[in-house]
Amino acid sequence: MTPRIVRSKSADNDLLGIWRYLAVEASLEIADFVIARLYEAMARAAEHPLMYRRTEYRGKPRRINVFEYAIFYDPLPDGNGIRVRRIIHGRRNIARLIRRAVE
Repeated sequence: MTPRIVRSKSADNDLLGIWRYLAVEASLEIADFVIARLYEAMARAAEHPLMYRRTEYRGKPRRINVFEYAIFYDPLPDGNGIRVRRIIHGRRNIARLIRRAVE
């Protein structure tokens, strides 16, 4: 069975915001490249949901780093995938954004 990746609305908005920012500030190619790497990391986490370490943030989400971005997720209760909470640039106030991400 293929592992599932469920993204919160916040995570979908994060992906769109990252792509838009990079498309304007860098190039369309770079924006596409970074988004592809983020999707690849989510797929790896979905295959092995317990592989990455828990964080100290509310709810103890797990974290994957891709370039300057952190993907915060929880394993699905059935063990077959992940629920992505947020995808946040490392220079942002992660603690504040993760607190707000509990949906």
